[in-house]
Amino acid sequence: MAAKRVVQHRIFDLALTLILIVVVSTLRATLQPAGDEAVANTATPIGILLQNFQERIPNLSAVVWALAAMFAGLSVGRYAAKYSIYPAYTLMAIPVLGVMATAVMVSGDYLVSSVAMLLMLYATKYLHRGIMRTKNFSDLSLAMLCFGAIPLVFAPAALMYVALPVLVLVVHNSWREWVVSVCSLLFPLLTICYWGWCAGEDFLHPAEQIYASLFTTSEFELFSTLNPASLILLGVVIMMVLCAVSLIISDKYSLKVNSRAVMRFNSLLLLLCVGMFFLPSCTATAFAVIAVPVAMIVPLIFVRMGVGFTETLYRLMLIAAVVNILAMCWM
Repeated sequence: MAAKRVVQHRIFDLALTLILIVVVSTLRATLQPAGDEAVANTATPIGILLQNFQERIPNLSAVVWALAAMFAGLSVGRYAAKYSIYPAYTLMAIPVLGVMATAVMVSGDYLVSSVAMLLMLYATKYLHRGIMRTKNFSDLSLAMLCFGAIPLVFAPAALMYVALPVLVLVVHNSWREWVVSVCSLLFPLLTICYWGWCAGEDFLHPAEQIYASLFTTSEFELFSTLNPASLILLGVVIMMVLCAVSLIISDKYSLKVNSRAVMRFNSLLLLLCVGMFFLPSCTATAFAVIAVPVAMIVPLIFVRMGVGFTETLYRLMLIAAVVNILAMCWM
């Protein structure tokens, strides 16, 4: 397959786009929350501590969220280039994460969203580094530790305890690596259980709390908060994701062996994150979590598909994001 011409967007332009989207979206969500954005997450062992802390510093929590989103956006672009995940150099993950994490809707639980997103970011980083570079158990273990900590903050992510032991077989088919993954995945939960047991609680109380919160109705209704602009924005992002997944599946020359393993895992992880939206405990924080796998998958289309098509999708995404931010100010 002939190589496609790749448009090299300057990092300054992409970083500025990220900063503007994050700052404007955070200001809008703080001053004029729309629909069910303000619905709180259901209680989790660490999430409830973050919620209580946010009540003391509400404005500073919004600043923390904005800084976390900027850091995550710049980091996913850096990791993708550093570990050579794509066939050609691209930093398009930077604006994609900013749009997905903040432009659709922003949860009022700023600290919970920040921690959940950063845990997903570092889990992705260590997994990519382990597959693309080091091949060490340490990176696999660190990735699973981060994945295992997310449900302690955001209850719908408890799906990871069930699905990740299966997903890890996509990139590591050794039983020894599988055992390391499962033990590392459960370690954060067992640590919290032990801590609570030392404080006089039942050993399994944190696990029972997460399980109860997983099926507790949060009163968040996704479609009550979406407007035509946000539906168009989601449609464009979904189109990008489907195009990237089609390349991963059908074009055997689009990726190297290790890169293909990474992208297969990211695709299945994205599918797992989509499942969070169907749980009764879901809130707008899910967009912060799902933003990382989306940002890692989408840039593939910018290096393997036609420039005219991909640039049109990119501009439509930015226009829809801006229109959606303005529209949500009057919801």
